[in-house]
Amino acid sequence: MLLQILSNGEYKSIEHRAVVNAERERLSIAGFHSPNMMTMIGPLPDLVKEKAANYKAISNEEYIRLVVASKLDGKNLLDHMKLKQ
Repeated sequence: MLLQILSNGEYKSIEHRAVVNAERERLSIAGFHSPNMMTMIGPLPDLVKEKAANYKAISNEEYIRLVVASKLDGKNLLDHMKLKQ
């Protein structure tokens, strides 16, 4: 979802879904990357020069709180970040 917000909607977020295969073992490794907590998360300035921003900007700390609070509620976080137009 972060890439969709940073790209101002140019790159769409998809919901990750893993399917269980009873015949083959599967190994998943999660990797997490995050900027400084005070970094602002929002559309990149170069992408909103000619076109209005679709998402609001908030601190990374607030973004992480929203991610944790949304649990596994699909793309609800995108709805929260979307600017009303």
